[in-house]
Amino acid sequence: MAEKAPVSAAMVIGGGVAGQRAALDIAEAGFPVYLVENGPSLGGIVAQLGFMFPTHDCVLCRGGRDHGYGCTRPAISPAFHEHSRHPNIHVHTSTEVVSVEGRAGDFTVHLRQRPQYVNPERCINCGKCAEVCPIEIENPFHEGLAKRKLIDKDTGRLIPDSYYLWEKAEYCETCHKCEPVCPTQAVNLSAQPKEWEVQVGAIVLSTGYRLFDPREYEEYGYKRFPNVLTSLEFERLVSNNGPLMGHFVTPATGEKPKSIAWLQCVGSRDHRYPWCSAICCMHATKEAILAKERIGKDVACRIFLMDQRTFNKEYHAYYERSRELYGVEYIRSRISGLRQDPKTKQIYLRWRDEAGKFHEEPYDVVVLSVGVHPSEQSERVARMLGIDLNDYGFCHTEKFTPVATTRAGVFAAGAVSAPREMAEAFTTSTAAANEVIQLLSTLRKPAVPARPQPAMPAGPARVGVFVCRCGGTIEGKIDTADVAMYAATLPQVVYAAAVDFPCLAEGQEEIRKAIAVHGLNRLVVAGCSVRTHLALFERLGEEAGIPRGLVSMANIREQAAWVHPNPADATRKAKELTRVAVVRAVKGQPVKVDTIDPIPEVLVLGGGVAGMTAALELANAGLGVTLVEKTDQLGGIVRRKYHLVEGQDPQQYVQSLVNQVLKHARIKVLTNTRLVSQSGRPGRFRSVLQHVDDGRTEEISLEHGATVLAIGGVPYAGHEYMLGQHPQAISQLELERILVEEPERVKGLRQVVMIQCVGRDEAPHSPCSRICCTGAVGNALKIKELNPSCQVYVLYRDVMTYGPREAYYTAAREKGVLFVRYEPAEKPAVSATPQGLVVKVRERTLNEMLELRPDLLALSTVTQPAPDVADVAWRLGLPLSPEGFFQEAHTKMRPTEFVKPGVYVAGLAHYPKFIEDSVAQAKAVSAQIMQWLGHGPVQVGGLVAEVNQERCVGCLTCVRICPYHAPYIDYSVPGIGGIMGAAYIDPARCQGCGLCTAECPNKAIQLYGYQDDVLMDPAMPVLGRWEVPSPAA
Repeated sequence: MAEKAPVSAAMVIGGGVAGQRAALDIAEAGFPVYLVENGPSLGGIVAQLGFMFPTHDCVLCRGGRDHGYGCTRPAISPAFHEHSRHPNIHVHTSTEVVSVEGRAGDFTVHLRQRPQYVNPERCINCGKCAEVCPIEIENPFHEGLAKRKLIDKDTGRLIPDSYYLWEKAEYCETCHKCEPVCPTQAVNLSAQPKEWEVQVGAIVLSTGYRLFDPREYEEYGYKRFPNVLTSLEFERLVSNNGPLMGHFVTPATGEKPKSIAWLQCVGSRDHRYPWCSAICCMHATKEAILAKERIGKDVACRIFLMDQRTFNKEYHAYYERSRELYGVEYIRSRISGLRQDPKTKQIYLRWRDEAGKFHEEPYDVVVLSVGVHPSEQSERVARMLGIDLNDYGFCHTEKFTPVATTRAGVFAAGAVSAPREMAEAFTTSTAAANEVIQLLSTLRKPAVPARPQPAMPAGPARVGVFVCRCGGTIEGKIDTADVAMYAATLPQVVYAAAVDFPCLAEGQEEIRKAIAVHGLNRLVVAGCSVRTHLALFERLGEEAGIPRGLVSMANIREQAAWVHPNPADATRKAKELTRVAVVRAVKGQPVKVDTIDPIPEVLVLGGGVAGMTAALELANAGLGVTLVEKTDQLGGIVRRKYHLVEGQDPQQYVQSLVNQVLKHARIKVLTNTRLVSQSGRPGRFRSVLQHVDDGRTEEISLEHGATVLAIGGVPYAGHEYMLGQHPQAISQLELERILVEEPERVKGLRQVVMIQCVGRDEAPHSPCSRICCTGAVGNALKIKELNPSCQVYVLYRDVMTYGPREAYYTAAREKGVLFVRYEPAEKPAVSATPQGLVVKVRERTLNEMLELRPDLLALSTVTQPAPDVADVAWRLGLPLSPEGFFQEAHTKMRPTEFVKPGVYVAGLAHYPKFIEDSVAQAKAVSAQIMQWLGHGPVQVGGLVAEVNQERCVGCLTCVRICPYHAPYIDYSVPGIGGIMGAAYIDPARCQGCGLCTAECPNKAIQLYGYQDDVLMDPAMPVLGRWEVPSPAA
């Protein structure tokens, strides 16, 4: 019996940032994706945040008032907006998964969508429905701190960017006021639920998390005391697009607060909810900085905590900045209760410091840093899918397969499997996308059609101008017929008309007909924002043979109708904006598009876990891989790992990877080899390698399409605490080996002391190395297992057992492991005596010096960048972070990419991390490479800069100033006056920033869409001059 043909589509369940990232990565690889979101819009909890730590960038460039629209380059949200949505992505909001049947490669998913009382494809955001709606409800986007109409929008821009009615009230049955006022008939209160089935080959579960409801702990007074807020409530109130427009006042008195306290670990790290939520420490630090910036530098901000878990890249520097520049205070105490002054409404906190002294202080506002919990939807969908959950209710995954669930073909992304901050959520999402791409690619290769690019139209410009009435939203303030009549008088305009809704299907059809009837070769639409609608009209123009660059827009809604109360002034400005758009269309040129045929080969530098994983994933996808290792064997630092706290055998795992790599037909392994140079462009690199074999040096030239940097990291090798100078002072890695290979030696130990953060202050720019605390706890537990009577002391600064690893920290304390905190200013002291080592450390609760005489002193040394990282960075023209690791393109949104396209990073070369994190990064890199490598010719370019080489003087200004290394001197082309060589800008690398255009001293560089003959045309406006006469003139 023949097997049923597999399905080459995927489904992503959950539309938060993790789900969006996974959907976009799968779609970019050429597969259709169904993105299913239970709520009315995409974004999840992250959409409610105004800033990201530690960069203070906007969140997903979603257009909140905190930042405006922002830079779209690192963002993912533009690919999901209705008018610029990726063609492979199908978004279904207000939709839930009812059932899933089948197996990997052939799932049948039954979906149910709630009634869509507002059709998002027809909604134009005019707001007339909300204006007439008589019912107010609490706004969930603002955590109930503000009101909204029953039919309304939560905030400025959503995905879908539409008003919505979540559930009809009883009053709606007789009201119906919103239906007749809708100019596009988008409102339909008779809408019914929809049910349908889709066939997919793989599923990504990204249903996110929920925040703990502190009403469960009555001692915090939440919802009883108005000045006690959750962290997300405070975020909304302090945000510029929040209910208070960024002007924070206390809820009880309406006055500016003079003091704010943050209480950490509310709903986590306790007996009921034992896990650490991973994000709360940094979130509180961010909010304290925001309070200082928004409320005033004099507001006292104090964070009460147990450990400051700044374990990720740039986090510790952010924490230090909050203390030194902003004056944020950190107090090590856990608050178990509070009280309110009934007159002032101040909140009194009673706490004990590390020395045992009690304090009681009033605060105007108390913020509860609530924990991250599994969402109700995650638990429901997991049960329906038959997926195992862990003890805490998160999706169960294994150490070495961090995104695979217990059901084949179903993968986990983001916080569905553990509390995660955004960079890790993005990494696991792209890693999950990799698994989907791998699965679907083995079933059916996706077709990736190249977009046809229309050529520059022959003959004179024939401009068509279409003025949007927007159902009265624009026409209510602007005489659109008058604007159209004015446009018809402009040079080279052969057709102008007012159209009801150019963005809707009927309006687009009207434009298509006009283009065909009047032979238009330029298109101008006067309507709303270029940001939201230009892509729509560019696609329409391309379908009609008008290339991008000859399609222009005038924003007469936001920039005229919405800001000018006088209709005459608004109409005049609309005419001026339309005139400028016409000039841009007439003078414009088709965008620069170049086609390259990438080489389906990848160079992977580094033969550790990350490098081998990336090599295997890429090779399994059909790409050729050259794996380069500078030493004589594969395995990396994991070769020195002997056991993991979770119980797996790292030696067995790494050997399995080595065996798979050496046996793979598509992987060529070169040991004792290093990179000498790399040239070329993304998709067509040429690298020179130096290989040493039996003392003989050989240079190897390799052509490839992409480069992966996984050159690892190394433990700090200093001599602090007599490391390497006394036989009792050993590293944690050496202790691991002893625990596994010499267990009898451990059984004879009387006392073991561990010191954390060794070398952190001595090595330059060495913040938390993330993995050391868990390693120490694992070794301590292993000692207690082999020798329960052995005394184990761990001397630490902060215990970084974040996420589910908190359970091991708790278990160690329960088994008698003693943890003693020390301050960096008063480190432990180690000395040697004839009887052995002596360790002295101040115990802060007793305020006394402890004197310990260990049989072994195990030192947790920091992880540093590999010795050759600076050399590789220099040869490839890549930046390094302040810590000395490779600097990715964006800390949060592009954690495995560089600004330089075609080059990627994974593993310890990026920053210290656990094995599962290195595996996830390697898989994410594989997905990113497979999106464009191995599918034939691809198009690059767009709004990029181009050099007029006949004017180039070869001064190298553009080469020096470009942050993306796009320009170089092409010596095969003569410059001005026939000099040898002229600059060339690689469109595959150019990001369109315009720096070179501005700096070129001979004006030899032009940026597409912003050429001099467009911007400096006499018809273009100059400062203080209007071409359209004033109505009063």
